[in-house]
Amino acid sequence: MRRTTLVLVGCLAMMLMAASVFAQGEKAKPAMKSKMAMPAMSTYMIESPHTEEECMAVMDETAKMKDLGAWSWGCMDGNHTAYRMVQAKDEAAALAMVPENVRAKAHAYKVTKMTPAMLASAHKQHM
Repeated sequence: MRRTTLVLVGCLAMMLMAASVFAQGEKAKPAMKSKMAMPAMSTYMIESPHTEEECMAVMDETAKMKDLGAWSWGCMDGNHTAYRMVQAKDEAAALAMVPENVRAKAHAYKVTKMTPAMLASAHKQHM
């Protein structure tokens, strides 16, 4: 019985030490991140309309760019528009991901997720 108690106490002590080490490691990570500041990225929804005649060329171009699977296509339903969600530093960077031959017709919309707290704040501002 005494041996079991000692083993359990030893295991508990090791778990506490390990937790302490992991906690210190987590605190060190933000400091490293601040040294290597990344540009702020936003989420954009790209809408890239094209004609039925342009359709295959646009798909071929995205395939060459190795991005074919990143796009969602409305073409099979008669809506010749490609859609994509991207992370980009600004609207121009998002639009640069559209094939050049249809880029002039494309739109990039900055989108955000809404939280309940954000909604409550928006309601307070409009009262």
